Amino acid sequence: MKRSILLLYSFILVNGCLFAQKNDAVIVKAGTRLIDYFPVTERYIYPDFTQGKAIFTKDRIFPSEFNFNMISCEMEFIKSNDTLIITDKSDLLSIVVAQDTFYYHHGYLQKIQNGKLNIYLKRSIVMKDILKKGAMGTINRSAASESYDYLLTKPLSWDLVADIDIKFQKEEEYFYSVSENDFVLFNKKNSLKMLPNNKHAVRTYIESNKIDFKDREDVLELTDFICKLMPISSM
Repeated sequence: MKRSILLLYSFILVNGCLFAQKNDAVIVKAGTRLIDYFPVTERYIYPDFTQGKAIFTKDRIFPSEFNFNMISCEMEFIKSNDTLIITDKSDLLSIVVAQDTFYYHHGYLQKIQNGKLNIYLKRSIVMKDILKKGAMGTINRSAASESYDYLLTKPLSWDLVADIDIKFQKEEEYFYSVSENDFVLFNKKNSLKMLPNNKHAVRTYIESNKIDFKDREDVLELTDFICKLMPISSM
């Protein structure tokens, strides 16, 4: 299928969006392309573009075939054999693809659990380091500062060749909401605010179970515990 990306994406570092198959750090070597490290099968969350619909305000619904690109962190869709993205997301309510629902809140959040607390997953890769070759094959991190502003301000396409080594690391962030479109970062500080009358119980659970707020299983287990403490009226 012919794919013509009609929008030149902003540099990956600006959006903080690059996705690796594993949690291991990925080093994009100088002289290589970002796209070379992420083949098609690893860029998208679905094997193929899948039928879905984008839902906008004023009851506008746009059906198409969608797929989420984990490099650009954009939901792409097919129109006339071109691959496009939604540029103006201000009126976007949600995108439903197969059985999954995505919301936009400074990036796409995939709902992974319904209940008294709705839980969402945001996938991204953050830049951990900029590496520049020094004398005798050593790495000179301070020397990378000259390239830093350039990398952050200059737009480039996926196939642009990097001139320095860049280290990326996969990260997963979780958000919760009690009502739709009320997205709050799920961390220790915010979890203790959910139930002021049960703050001690929540704190004890987090500390005794060593909850990792970057781990899906830990987040869902804490969610179940908090939901059991929530009054029925919170549903």
